[in-house]
Amino acid sequence: MIPNQHPPESHLLAFATGQGDVSLRILVECHLEACPACVAQVLDVGEAGGRMLRSMPPAQVPADLWAKVLGRIEGGVLPASAHYPIPETISRLLPQEPRWNGILLRGFRFIKLLEETPREAAFYLVHLTAGTVFPGHRHRGLEESVILAGGLKDGTTRLEAGDWASSAAATCHAPQALPDEDCWLVARMENGILFTGWRGLLQRLSGQ
Repeated sequence: MIPNQHPPESHLLAFATGQGDVSLRILVECHLEACPACVAQVLDVGEAGGRMLRSMPPAQVPADLWAKVLGRIEGGVLPASAHYPIPETISRLLPQEPRWNGILLRGFRFIKLLEETPREAAFYLVHLTAGTVFPGHRHRGLEESVILAGGLKDGTTRLEAGDWASSAAATCHAPQALPDEDCWLVARMENGILFTGWRGLLQRLSGQ
């Protein structure tokens, strides 16, 4: 199924030209794995960029570059994605024994994959069992996500595998996994969320 919801063109341009923070680039890559239309856009930009790069004089490669690459390979962990319907892009970020959070909320769990200092952004792998409603909450900053498997209903919007979703700061919602299949997604969130209702009260009392 081809996605109906796509990232903004500015994100595709940033991806094609090597710009943007790591989590945003990974998010775009997850969408591209399911969207031939956006892949074509990125290739068009890349072709123009390639012509420009070929016209520039060669740059000096740092002497320690190869040693750094080897160090990252040897110090890494093997992917642990055999039981999860996630792409290799995400499996590379998983530890061998993933520790899930959110187990106190039935039907919902997540793993924080990355944390970056710009705009206090964090990158998560999220799993909701079929039909699970995530509690109502308000966003403190921008959240962008891509559905990896299954789907979500968010208000009147239906999101399925490959779809890109964006929630601006101050957005309030309570998305629900579709009833026939578990939903897996990755999300980049700035500054976290504030729960509504009694969960919000507990959150404020705990100082989060």
